[in-house]
Amino acid sequence: MSTVAIPRGTDTKERLLRAAEGIFGRHGYAGTTLRAVTAEAEVNLASANYHFGSKEALVMEMLRQRVAPINEERLRLLDEAKRKAEFGPIPLEDILEALIMPLGGAARGQDGTDLSFLQLVGRSFSEPAEFMRRVHDTFFRELAEVFMGEIRRSCPQATEADLWWNLHFAINAMLGSLSQCRRVEAMSNGICEAADLDGMLNRLVAFLANGFQANTPPSRTV
Repeated sequence: MSTVAIPRGTDTKERLLRAAEGIFGRHGYAGTTLRAVTAEAEVNLASANYHFGSKEALVMEMLRQRVAPINEERLRLLDEAKRKAEFGPIPLEDILEALIMPLGGAARGQDGTDLSFLQLVGRSFSEPAEFMRRVHDTFFRELAEVFMGEIRRSCPQATEADLWWNLHFAINAMLGSLSQCRRVEAMSNGICEAADLDGMLNRLVAFLANGFQANTPPSRTV
């Protein structure tokens, strides 16, 4: 079983966070225990209780450290797009670019693709609904409202149901494309390179910008 490489000299709190990220990525929230984290971090259990108090607090802080910089960059890009649009409706492609492209930067490590981050992204598809609701409420609810406000202005003819369904599809396409980026290289026999994260995400933005504006098709009767 692989473990996270934690450099010597890393302080105790950071060791715990890095160990928690590795274990959570491999085993999910249910499989992450303070004992497993402290064993991998090579620190005692009392230190985990001292710094975080509970497993949930440790995991949520680990996620915050990963998510906060991405959300800050998303909002920065959205503000930049607002100014570019002279505070009128932002082109939908620019909104989606602000939402999606910061993930590319987060997924790049010093030595190439950050596999630990991709594992975290993949966890969004397999974690229990209640845990993901807490994650959404903590890190993404306000962000989603901000982006939806701009999407409404850019798609004034769409219904609320259309907009929220389409945003749901866009988010899942974004997360799935990133967490499974190596699949496309295998499917295409190397024509598409998994390491080209920015290229992949740029293509995804263009793809979603076209599909996002389509209205919900009428229900089919059997």
